[in-house]
Amino acid sequence: MMKKVKHLWFLSLLFIAACGGDDTPNPGPGTGPGTQPTLVYQDCLVSVSDALLEVVTWNIKNFPVAAEGTVDDVRVIIEEFNPDVIAVQEINDAGEFGRLVAELDDWEGQVINVPGSSLRLGYLYKTTEITVLSGPSNLFIEDTPEFNNAFTSVRRPLHMKIRHTSGVEVDLINVHLKCCDGSEDRRRSASELIKQYIDENLADKEVILLGDFNDEIVDSRDNVFQNFINDSDNYKFSTMPIAQGADDNWSFPSWPSMIDHILITNELFESEVNTQVLRPGDCVDTYPNRVSDHRPVMISLQTQ
Repeated sequence: MMKKVKHLWFLSLLFIAACGGDDTPNPGPGTGPGTQPTLVYQDCLVSVSDALLEVVTWNIKNFPVAAEGTVDDVRVIIEEFNPDVIAVQEINDAGEFGRLVAELDDWEGQVINVPGSSLRLGYLYKTTEITVLSGPSNLFIEDTPEFNNAFTSVRRPLHMKIRHTSGVEVDLINVHLKCCDGSEDRRRSASELIKQYIDENLADKEVILLGDFNDEIVDSRDNVFQNFINDSDNYKFSTMPIAQGADDNWSFPSWPSMIDHILITNELFESEVNTQVLRPGDCVDTYPNRVSDHRPVMISLQTQ
């Protein structure tokens, strides 16, 4: 009789361990090769569709920010989320980025390994949906005072042209502008140079400019992106309604601020379905420490 009681007690423990309790903190996915996540991000992500082109910008904070767990967490998020393209910022370890790509089925990724850089830009894309037509390659690579003032030497905008399975072609420009107070003139110069480049080279193309802009687009006193905002016939920040909304939906919650943005050209105005900030940290409380202090931002576009 005692053996039976012990057996039932042991099964109960297994059941409790498997199910967890309402008050148990969510520790995030497990670590190590082949480890299955114990808890997932799925409830804090959004559904995607093969009929849409879904493009994400995501600053993944000195990737990998944690010695253990970051690669697994990012992999789990991408697998459960499964958008079409992700423009990433702050790739510190190109080797670990390569390991992430290798562990993702049906995904490819590229990072520009500029000498001396610890905050590289890159792209991840789903090979079943996306064909890369050109790039990725850096813009403004010349060593000139004008370019060096606008961009750090190792964080030039990263351009890549893609084709979706629907046939839609889009030029992506991934940016990580200089942060913090005192660098407004650098961000303004970057904004002017990028707009000039698009106007002169991609005037009739579908263009998405996205990334960590490190500044607000609703600043009424000294808006460094006013050149784009003033040209509303040709450019639109799809993130503007978010920036104008409640701060709990912003992309950089620790400040809080809305500094991760997506800007589209008029060729895509009618294609936009929605733009939204995802909140994976609401599901896994270790997200800020093991993944990033930024949230992903996604635009969904009609392809037909």
